[in-house]
Amino acid sequence: MDRTTDAWVVEAMNDHLPALQRYVRSLVRDADEADDIAQEACIRLLLAARAGNAPDAPAAWMNRVAHNLVISGARHKAVAQRTAPRLVERNTAPGVDAEVIQREQQVQVNATLAAARSDDRRAIVLSARGHRTADIAAQLGRTELATRALLCRARARLRQDLIAADAI
Repeated sequence: MDRTTDAWVVEAMNDHLPALQRYVRSLVRDADEADDIAQEACIRLLLAARAGNAPDAPAAWMNRVAHNLVISGARHKAVAQRTAPRLVERNTAPGVDAEVIQREQQVQVNATLAAARSDDRRAIVLSARGHRTADIAAQLGRTELATRALLCRARARLRQDLIAADAI
């Protein structure tokens, strides 16, 4: 450990820390977080200086490091917010009322689908199983365009029947 290096870092911190803290506060709007980021920038300055990589302009260097820390922190927060819902345990069994309602709806959907036209039912079931429109058209003996129209109309009729039966 070189005393002159540490003294240089202490001097740079004394000279530039208040301005650095103001700059970081303008970015994060939280005094505690700003102080933590400014402190981290100072620590990184000390480590860089001890490694023999002391910057020529310590104020600008610390501002850039602090700015990068703010950006990195914002990215980490965004990822955490985006992934937090996936951390919740969803393997719990649904409530009895939700299960009963779901079964009643399934019975109504099955009954409505059973009462639908034969081509409508086949097209909807094949589509629900993931078949492409071209495959459905071949099985129904229709053109692809006619099959798209059939699917659209069949879904609309099924939706109207389910609404009328108060199943959805």
